[in-house]
Amino acid sequence: MEVRDLKLRGVRSVDAGELRRSLATQPSACRSLLLRPFCLLTKSRYVFERRELERAELERDVLRTLVFYFKRGYRDAEVDTSITAVGDNAVRVMLTVREGPPTLLTASIVDDSARVVPSLDSARELRPRTGELLNLLAIDSTVIRLRERLWERGFADADIRATTTVDSAANTGTLRIDVDPRRTITIGHIAVEGEERISESTIRRSLFVAPGDVFRLSSIGRSQRALYESSLFRSARIDTLPRPNGHADTVMALVVHVKEAPQREARTSVGFTTADFVQAEGRFTHNYLFNGPRRFDLSLTVGNLLAQQLTKSAFFVDFTNIARDDDNLGRYYAPTYQASADLRQRWFGSARNTLGAGMFTHRRSSPGVFVDRGYGASASFTRELAARTPLSAIYRFEISRVEAGDVYFCVNFGVCDGLTISALRGGQRLSPLATTLLYDRTNAPFSPTRGLRASAEAEHASSFTASNFRYNRAVAEIAGFYPLKFRGTIGAARLRAGWVGPLSSTADAVGILTNGNDLTSSQILHPRKRFYAGGSQSVRGFGENQLGPRVLTIDPDVLRGRTVTDGAVSYACAPSVPITQCSVNAPHLRDRDFQVRPLGGTTLLEGSVELRIPVWGALVGAVFVDGAILGEASLGSITTGSAAVTPGFGVRYESPVGPIRVDLGLRPTLRRAIPVISQVTDSTGQRTLVRLGAATECEAGASGCRTFPDPEERKSTFRRIVNRLTLHLSIGQAF
Repeated sequence: MEVRDLKLRGVRSVDAGELRRSLATQPSACRSLLLRPFCLLTKSRYVFERRELERAELERDVLRTLVFYFKRGYRDAEVDTSITAVGDNAVRVMLTVREGPPTLLTASIVDDSARVVPSLDSARELRPRTGELLNLLAIDSTVIRLRERLWERGFADADIRATTTVDSAANTGTLRIDVDPRRTITIGHIAVEGEERISESTIRRSLFVAPGDVFRLSSIGRSQRALYESSLFRSARIDTLPRPNGHADTVMALVVHVKEAPQREARTSVGFTTADFVQAEGRFTHNYLFNGPRRFDLSLTVGNLLAQQLTKSAFFVDFTNIARDDDNLGRYYAPTYQASADLRQRWFGSARNTLGAGMFTHRRSSPGVFVDRGYGASASFTRELAARTPLSAIYRFEISRVEAGDVYFCVNFGVCDGLTISALRGGQRLSPLATTLLYDRTNAPFSPTRGLRASAEAEHASSFTASNFRYNRAVAEIAGFYPLKFRGTIGAARLRAGWVGPLSSTADAVGILTNGNDLTSSQILHPRKRFYAGGSQSVRGFGENQLGPRVLTIDPDVLRGRTVTDGAVSYACAPSVPITQCSVNAPHLRDRDFQVRPLGGTTLLEGSVELRIPVWGALVGAVFVDGAILGEASLGSITTGSAAVTPGFGVRYESPVGPIRVDLGLRPTLRRAIPVISQVTDSTGQRTLVRLGAATECEAGASGCRTFPDPEERKSTFRRIVNRLTLHLSIGQAF
């Protein structure tokens, strides 16, 4: 008989989904969520799995249910089963549970006469606590955690025993944990097995343990991880050897088992994102260069492929809209690339140290905004302070060249004359000295379900580092992941903050004369060092870099309201009137006549909260709320800058290469007065950009400032909702 349905009745105090998964009796079902449309049409064995009733297993399921409840503190539970016919040779199975009263813990004692477990640790790790259910699973977990604590102190032979005493009449119980640390264990001889081409000395240099050290579980784990992450080995395992005198011997011998991997590898990949169009990548790696623990990486990534064909399609960024007044729009159609050659010396003087050097070249594009080209070299030194906690010092020397229209330099650098813009377009040195610290205690690299991850970075660039662009910059980020009780849901949260301060000597170094410009030399920053918000890994209600300080640009003929009727030219704002006196809020102007230009900011405060809910197999749904404040000028502006909060939802498919993510964010209607930039042409035909509004803040109704979006524009309700939705396609979680 086929099991059409499985019902659980009376399950209130435990997770019904977890109980259902623990049973052998399961109903027939579609093999995958992706196959469900086909299952509606056919029950073929290729798409639909039929499950039959096995009465012997159903009897065992009763026992499994009782054990399930017993371990969780319900010792008097009872289970009845019923089988109901629902069709030809098909049944519905029902398990009815009477949970009974819970058994509660009334007292707990940890007998640590040797005082090797600090009282704070034992109190924190002890579960269950007084008044909670007498949960045997929690007791087992407590014993394991205490044993790991003792192993970290060198007590590898520690004996921990948990004893429970139950009063069945009163439904209460007590817990006693006896701790016997025995002796401190040290490490003796370390043997190596399985090496062929890799030298034994290379393997020993990777270890975080040596003969005579105290036996600590974390040091063994770090040594094993260092071997595996070196890519020199397919597998690496560190075992203990039997001691001749058993527990009487306080010296533990180790053996390192390795299975070598190919020393050379190559790979290619192709993908796409909504902002970078089609991308292709190739990489070659030599993991044992010159017969030593030196890794050589050669990589090339080419992006922006098919940009001209895809930029006007529904799913990709349309930068022809963003940069339609650019003199050289073709620069944004050209492919982008990043190429690098890197050499890393592993275990430099210690298993904790890594020394690196490399060369690179790139052509990056912020679609419709600017193209950043550069080449140079870098050097780095990394020391692992603790497990998955590296501290790095990095020096990067780069010759950088920014290609963009005049509007970009006028907006982002505050200089609008041609000679100064030409100086900025030339090659400039961007050479920061940076320090980075990473901290990772998550349980998975791609989609963590538990743990904490944090990073901090500080940069300095000045004449001391041979840099023309000079600044101080700091960024910090923290993200946490926590499993919730609802259907395996994961709660995730992130907070990111940053600040950058330009140095006053930058103007002279890059060849900008600030006299006559509406800025001071301390306002000049390389655009790559500014902060931007909005995008698939930021505030998802906005497109890439579209949240933050902005200006509007407009064609002068559109601003003046130039029209041609039967060969006669007329203007709403006559050419004899200076363009700075033409109203940017004239009735003939609409939002579509203006281009929104992001300025970037010098301060950033950004946060996200996300719930990741398993749907079916590898398919995961998500709901999220993102928010950011992007400020300009001083650190205090981080609380008064451009701000937005955007909710949204999406789906992820957990593929072998990482989560394939689709997110849809809802953008709020942010209406504010924004300064406007246009251009004038002198008698020689030379064009000059002019600001119509204030250089910084605008007030509603101020001359040269436009309230954007225009509240007078009327659209249908459907169109207003669609215009506020932003779609993101990418690989990898948002954080």
